[in-house]
Amino acid sequence: MEMNMTGPVLTDERFFGELLNCTFPGLEEIPALAEKDDFAACRKVFADFFRGFLRPETYFSSRADKGVVNMTDDLVTDAENGCRHLLTSCGTPHQFGEKVDWFLNPTYNKYKEWTWQLSRHHELESLARVYRVTKNEKYAAACAELFDSWVKQAVRPERSDGHSTLCWRTIECGNRQGLNWPEIIHSFYQSPAFTDDILTDWCKSVWEQGERMRLDYTTGNWLIHELNGLVHIGVLYPFFKDAAEWMQFALDKLMIELEIQMHPDGAQYELSTRYQPVIVNHYMAVVRIMLAYGCEIPPSFMDWMTKAQRWLLLLMRPDGRVPDINDGTQQKVSEMLGRHFDLFGEVPEFRWAVSGKKEGTPPAETSVAFPYAGLAALRTGWGEEDTYLYFDGGPFGCGHQHEDKLEVLFSIGKKNILNEANCYAYDTSETRKYVLSTRGHNTVRVDGMEQNRRTSFHWKREYIKNTSGLQYKLGEAVDALRAVYDEGYGEEQDKSVTHDRSVYFFKKEEGCKPFAVIVDRLTAADKEHDYEVLWHLDAPKLLADGMALTADELRLLVPEAPMETAGLSVSRGVQFPQWQGWYCNPSSLQKDFRPIYTAQYWLHAKDIRWVTVLAQDDSITGVEASLDVKDTKFTLKKADGTVLAFDEADLL
Repeated sequence: MEMNMTGPVLTDERFFGELLNCTFPGLEEIPALAEKDDFAACRKVFADFFRGFLRPETYFSSRADKGVVNMTDDLVTDAENGCRHLLTSCGTPHQFGEKVDWFLNPTYNKYKEWTWQLSRHHELESLARVYRVTKNEKYAAACAELFDSWVKQAVRPERSDGHSTLCWRTIECGNRQGLNWPEIIHSFYQSPAFTDDILTDWCKSVWEQGERMRLDYTTGNWLIHELNGLVHIGVLYPFFKDAAEWMQFALDKLMIELEIQMHPDGAQYELSTRYQPVIVNHYMAVVRIMLAYGCEIPPSFMDWMTKAQRWLLLLMRPDGRVPDINDGTQQKVSEMLGRHFDLFGEVPEFRWAVSGKKEGTPPAETSVAFPYAGLAALRTGWGEEDTYLYFDGGPFGCGHQHEDKLEVLFSIGKKNILNEANCYAYDTSETRKYVLSTRGHNTVRVDGMEQNRRTSFHWKREYIKNTSGLQYKLGEAVDALRAVYDEGYGEEQDKSVTHDRSVYFFKKEEGCKPFAVIVDRLTAADKEHDYEVLWHLDAPKLLADGMALTADELRLLVPEAPMETAGLSVSRGVQFPQWQGWYCNPSSLQKDFRPIYTAQYWLHAKDIRWVTVLAQDDSITGVEASLDVKDTKFTLKKADGTVLAFDEADLL
């Protein structure tokens, strides 16, 4: 059979002769026309059918935004840029000439995601939205021209891995079909610019993308993108003979993936605050499109999604955002939960978050630990002025991981003072290496070596039901946590050193604002090592008083130690010999970062206990604790001369 050299690869002969269910009213003429090779007539009949088949009111009712367009200046600018071929991917714009080259990579370091994500067709979506409001045909003409350019150049590949090709990765297929292509076609289908040929090629491309996702599907969050795309094709293009099978395959697999990807405590197995809502959004897109078109929703979808949404809520900091966990992002919880609030019914906690804490009720618990994810969010309350501590004592996860086990983050009200390097563009730069590394987080390096789980770690399906090993005891006055890292440092995964970290969060100590005590125990099986205890401090100034540091409202206090055993250095905005002292802004775009302070406490010993106090006022002036790893006692000096004595054996 003849193959088209430009896209769509799918020929008229096969599309009209084999792939359509011509029992649909309006398609009955096509078999006879195809038999006579009158494909021009086939295209006209099919396009007329398609225009009459689409139900824009039903489709837009399925969307979280109900199809309502917010005509912002940015949206209009995006649409105008689309008209003149100024296209943006991954935050980097490029001015194309008369013709868009969909395979181009104009980035300074050939960032592969730029070309891949260009085929997510952001500008086509903007053109559709502005057109729905203005009905200006220039936007329809621009969209038709861009689509025609893409579909002819971006020829569907032969069977290949879902991650391969520049314009046809399966994640882009899923995004196109499950997110913006339905909006685009329901906006433009009646425009004269969307000719019979354009509409036919559109549907051919939809079929090609459906088959690619069905045959070359992947795993992880990518798979959920793909399955959402297949469900949308099944619902919106039921006249494809394969549509029902694709849809059922997708629904069955979506059910299976809930058991594969979701921990019992509600965390998706990548343990990322960026990809948790991605999973929720794709599952909820499936729920929405099926409800709108009268399809039965698979059982337990909503139960799982409620648990996943609650996981995000329980991690919320006082500023209303989630912390940057792994390749995470500081999204507003109110926006994440608000996107699908209408489908969750009256969940008082969700209403409280979505309403800006004006209605509903906050979660009953304040501090919370997730035994499977191994993460904990400790807090004095749910107000904007409360104190918050995050701890990572969990597994490596199944994707987008950072080498950051035992990390601590600390917020005083809306100020996230004890921060980390955050997330960065998925390139091969030194910045990207930094955000993935241990040195970009608040934990410990050994002999200058990073934690290294990545080299040998392979996720196994049974891990999803395993608890993390995080120990915790949550109380009204004190919360206690403990976890261990023993999975190796450096390229060779040297496992001679074990890092044991305990965290004690004192919420109601009389005469003191809430404070935390971090106890690090480092033990070696062989010899003495250089240990580097790292704290990233996001504050305009850093003041040092001996080994004590003050950053904004946060004070770091450590015990006195011999000079040959302990020392302190501070970095800020260093790039050589290694990156240190940087914070990558939440955009995760290339070159979007700024310097912050990083305190590095240097310890030299074989076995050592190191105690750090995170205080927020001068009521605590010092800490006394021996360096003996077997010791469990420590005392805190108060400004009024009194002493607080504690024994870890009583706390956890």
